[in-house]
Amino acid sequence: MLVVAITATLAFTWWLPDYRVSSTRASWQPPPEAMFASSMHEQPVPGWRINVADLGLPRTVDSGLAVSNDERRLRPLIGNVGTNAYFLARSGATENSQWWLAGLDVRDGRALFAAVPLGVLSSAPECFLNGPNEILCVTRFSPSASAWVIDARSGTVKFSGPTDLGALVIEQLGMYAVARKQNEGVYGIGPQAETTWFVPGDGLVSKVDSSRPAASAQTLTAQLEANPRTYIFTVFSVTDGEVIEPEIEEGYTLGKPAFYTGGFAAEVNDPDGIPSEIAFFDETGKRLGEYDGPGNPGNSPADLPVVGPNSDDRNTVFTIQGQPLIEVPGGTLYLVGTTLMVDGGNSLAFPELQLYNMRDGTAAGPICDYPMHNYLGTDGSTLVFEVTNRNAELLAKAHDLHSCERLWTLPKEPDSLDRIWNIDGTLVQLANEGTELRSLVAPN
Repeated sequence: MLVVAITATLAFTWWLPDYRVSSTRASWQPPPEAMFASSMHEQPVPGWRINVADLGLPRTVDSGLAVSNDERRLRPLIGNVGTNAYFLARSGATENSQWWLAGLDVRDGRALFAAVPLGVLSSAPECFLNGPNEILCVTRFSPSASAWVIDARSGTVKFSGPTDLGALVIEQLGMYAVARKQNEGVYGIGPQAETTWFVPGDGLVSKVDSSRPAASAQTLTAQLEANPRTYIFTVFSVTDGEVIEPEIEEGYTLGKPAFYTGGFAAEVNDPDGIPSEIAFFDETGKRLGEYDGPGNPGNSPADLPVVGPNSDDRNTVFTIQGQPLIEVPGGTLYLVGTTLMVDGGNSLAFPELQLYNMRDGTAAGPICDYPMHNYLGTDGSTLVFEVTNRNAELLAKAHDLHSCERLWTLPKEPDSLDRIWNIDGTLVQLANEGTELRSLVAPN
């Protein structure tokens, strides 16, 4: 699983003896990752293919997935629930398109249901997963906001009509959609696109970057109190709004938490608002461990907590129980399996990645320059990356994890609408200017 750490300032020296750290490493298992089912050592070739007509769109030249080189306007992949992936599509005139919801099982490339029409609109609706069984789509335009709630398994429209979500910002948090309003709080969204549960606060939620593998597993979020004079966070469930009461002393409060699969870490402040420790909790708020000292674990949308840098500009990676695994030089951190990468240059354009073996804590191999911020996934030894420069003649490339060697590239036309995703371990390409989806698999 990929780990990205946005570090915060903390000075400490870990005092546990080496044998305790070694014991922790021996029993530690890396976070789960949906590895590619097919080998990626050689340039992959198309497996199954499906065109937009087979998804249920009209057989016209203007039908295609809703894709644009302006990523702020159109993002065709709504999300996935396991191997079931959901896409926004359109047909008709650009200025007044018919919009559609399409579904696909990436195991075999078969449509889940005939594409569902969402109306003729001048702008794209916003679509979200809202639990494992529903898709929510919302349009905010006159005369009033409207919504569709669609069964994710059958494509049945369960609700279509006006909604009170129009004045709220909708966010995808893990498998669920929530609605928020600044300085008011966060709402759940029900089966008729209505607001349900409510957690008061400043309305600015802690969100795992949607491009990260950990994003779909996010079950908790947090927001500050609406009072700008306090710095107190409330942690709550994205499923039902249940407020998590962490095991801390009476009168103590939480600073900003960092979420990962299985729980969260947070600075704990005393009744005077002074940091007293960093504590590690499971998803119910049960305390699993702590580090006694001031600091903040950072805002890491990761699957392992990272604290640092300390006074020597070093970071420490912990287990989710709060046990130290490894201390490394300062920099942006990534994790693939049991290989930890430290970008000492902190540069997206010119990464300088030193690799560490998490089992023995040693540095190994050359300095690698592959672009981990564009990481799509791995088969265990090969790393696959998206090329996000739309003017480039490449869609994707792959490197050997340990030698850094570039193994292959996948070409495309400059400014094309081709896209590529890792959907539950299947590499999926959008091709032919948004009109075809295909899997990419190892050559025979």
